[in-house]
Amino acid sequence: MTQRSFTGILVLGALLAAVLYLWQPWNTTGLPPLRLGLDLQGGLRVVLQSTTPNPAPEDLQAARRVIENRVNEFGVAEPLVQTAGGDRIIVELPGLSADEQDRAQDLIGQQAVLEFRLVRPQSVGMPVEAMTEADLEPPAFTGEILSGAQTGYDELGRPVVNFQVRGADAQAFGQFTGANVGRSMAIVLDGNVVSAPTINQRIDASGQISGRFTLEEASDLALVLRSGSLPIALQVQEIRAIGPTLGADSVAAGTRAGLIGAVAVVVTVLLFYGPLFGSVLTVGVLFALVLIFGMLAGLGAALTLPGLAGLVLTIGAAVDGNVISFERIKEELRAGKSLRLAMRSGFANSLSAIIDANVTTLIAAAALYQYTTGPVRGFAITLAIGIVAAVFVNTVVVPFLLDVLTLRFRRPRLPRGFYVTGIDFLKRAPLVTTLSGVLAAGALLAVLTVGLNPSTDFTGGTSALLRTAEGTTVEEVRAAISEVAADIPGVDGSTATVQAVQDGTLDGGAEQAAGQLYSVRIGLGQGEGDGATAFASDLAAALEAELLQADVVGPAVGADLRQGAILAVLLAFGLILVYVGFRFWPNWIVAVASVIASAHDVVIVMGFLALTGAEFSIPVLAALLFVVGYSLNDSIIIADRIRENLRKGRGMSYREIVNASVNQTLSRTVLTSGTTLLPVLALLFFGGSVLRDFSLTLLVGIAFGTYSSIFILAPMVVWFKNRQRASKPKPSVRVRPAQR
Repeated sequence: MTQRSFTGILVLGALLAAVLYLWQPWNTTGLPPLRLGLDLQGGLRVVLQSTTPNPAPEDLQAARRVIENRVNEFGVAEPLVQTAGGDRIIVELPGLSADEQDRAQDLIGQQAVLEFRLVRPQSVGMPVEAMTEADLEPPAFTGEILSGAQTGYDELGRPVVNFQVRGADAQAFGQFTGANVGRSMAIVLDGNVVSAPTINQRIDASGQISGRFTLEEASDLALVLRSGSLPIALQVQEIRAIGPTLGADSVAAGTRAGLIGAVAVVVTVLLFYGPLFGSVLTVGVLFALVLIFGMLAGLGAALTLPGLAGLVLTIGAAVDGNVISFERIKEELRAGKSLRLAMRSGFANSLSAIIDANVTTLIAAAALYQYTTGPVRGFAITLAIGIVAAVFVNTVVVPFLLDVLTLRFRRPRLPRGFYVTGIDFLKRAPLVTTLSGVLAAGALLAVLTVGLNPSTDFTGGTSALLRTAEGTTVEEVRAAISEVAADIPGVDGSTATVQAVQDGTLDGGAEQAAGQLYSVRIGLGQGEGDGATAFASDLAAALEAELLQADVVGPAVGADLRQGAILAVLLAFGLILVYVGFRFWPNWIVAVASVIASAHDVVIVMGFLALTGAEFSIPVLAALLFVVGYSLNDSIIIADRIRENLRKGRGMSYREIVNASVNQTLSRTVLTSGTTLLPVLALLFFGGSVLRDFSLTLLVGIAFGTYSSIFILAPMVVWFKNRQRASKPKPSVRVRPAQR
């Protein structure tokens, strides 16, 4: 078997495997093979934390099973219930309407401790709502004696809950009720008296709980009684509720941005590389997308809104590797080689640069995955899968297709494009680098004085996105906040952050287009009051508005996210420094210079965020880490060429070698920056307000990442090399005395 045949089988096998996982003929559940995250289909994410420090693992697992049973009976497709961190339980319920989300919140965290307690004689006849612990005798039985519970109706047609007693406890329960006929027995759920009926006769195997229930309340009570009580008390630490309207709009906006960005990239590469190479590159990008979707479906990973943005960025990554190879092929053609020989040399010489550049982005994605949660972890997964798919396409699929096609076409043409020589970048470097240092210092000063605008992800609090009636003013929203938060200490309309949002992607159709979008944020953590979870829905009701999204982040979760953000950035920089230092050893200064250039880019982007007042959220952190990877990508391409030219450029000074390397890679730098910025611009203008700050961060970061690789990295390695040579002691020359 020839190498070409083996490669063809490998490419065909990868394509068939991806299509098979997207099709999944073995799937009998009726659910789609590719899962969508909560932010794309709407739903509810709740993080519950034990109120008891360091709970026993078996108690936490038992609580998880109880919640899972409740969720399963609630009828949610593809629910996720898992433990995290030794004291938390994460619950994700996709596809719920706003009303269903409120109901699910009540069910999930309810401890459901049921008690049967006799009413003290002096309290008989009191209203149920007025009864307290002092009016009741100690518990006689708990809900553990129940074997089942169902909704029913009494003789007047009112909803009730019918329960059955376990066989082992039926006799004891019968003796107790038989001995207390004529007395009132309170039925207490989580410390609240539900009802206090009179025992008319002995109750053995079954009984009835009556009260002023609606049918839904009776159904929920029966559900929690069937699932059992939680073995430990849990407190809500985080809630993220996304309405189905916002989810559908996000899918439409993300898809539209992706298509526009992809078309712009395809047109650019066709114009720049001609019909053959441009078409093969386009096919390679489509192949990469099929692989990504197939791997997501095979791994059971959910595609989130930040993940959709990562998918758009992957288009740029897939193009980037091919551009590196195609530009090397052009260089070989200019050296006088034939096309097929130039292709062989070009793909071989670009392999190390492609691998090194993508590994750094993969490291950033791994750090992001390790220290974030929720939809942004979806971004890290999609980005990592996209990088793997892009490298496979760049190093296997595209070379194979060009190898086959150039055998069939007699005179395939590769446009020469532009190629620059002789630009003395290092001559201008001192002035440009000084200005860049001043800009970075100013950006750092802005971060320290003006400060970032952290979202509730990091500060804790409640945020909501509302669609109000046309003509609703900011003052009316603040007045509604003051009314809703009247019983919540320290919260009123004057201290809330209220912003009007302009977003054409959230029109919701012609019937809902007339309306005003408002973003509301208050510093209210779940641990500061019971009103936190209900604040957003109560505010929507007060304004007669549609609640599109609501987030509640407790102080503990906010602190964890802040710590995770710092660790993610430090881990990414540390691992990248080690990797690049290892790859370019003994020229380790390249690694240090690359990290300094990336840190320069990050500081400038953060200064931009501080001056514009953009919200610093977890998605923006994800964009910052992508900027780190992208900036290092550019730096590594230049560093790789410096390493190659050091072997070839005998007789040239180190300064001349670095300058020549920057010139040789300039066409690749300009083209890949452009093809990466095109999808980012599509996200900025067509991705909606949810991705606006994310896109702005990428836009500024990619622009400065391109610039810093030329005017920060290159001068720094030359400066260090000169210092290194100057510090070496000159060899002493011993002069022998002349012989007489």
